[in-house]
Amino acid sequence: MDTSVSLKLEHVFDIRIDFHERRIFGPVSGGASQGYTSVKGGLIEGPRLNGKVVDYSGADWATVRADGVVELNAHYLLEASDGTLIYIRNLGYVYGAEPATGRSAYFRCTPYFRAPEGAHDWLNRTVIVGGGERRTNPDHSLFRYYAVR
Repeated sequence: MDTSVSLKLEHVFDIRIDFHERRIFGPVSGGASQGYTSVKGGLIEGPRLNGKVVDYSGADWATVRADGVVELNAHYLLEASDGTLIYIRNLGYVYGAEPATGRSAYFRCTPYFRAPEGAHDWLNRTVIVGGGERRTNPDHSLFRYYAVR
């Protein structure tokens, strides 16, 4: 097999997102519920990107399907440590958490970015995947992102 199609993952950064408000309503079409979780702020740290999540710059408009799978659809702004603003749209799935047994959720995502030309435009042409974990008290999620090489 041609090794040029082999994939490797390179850790590029982590994001902590603090949440402000959660709402859910429905059922909507197909028996799903519609979720809304507003972004309060957060922090970005890593070998390729550092900065913060811009306060109150977006939300996750997640769909909670009838089978219990949560379809993430988050939009918000990042601010790199050099002041560059970067738009992120983060899509993914969360399912399978069983708190009684200690089993953690499958929490995986594929972010897409819009960064201006310059030091951070590598985000516009790099496939990035991530994993997340939700935490409470205070309400936040932790994400670790990897560039697919």
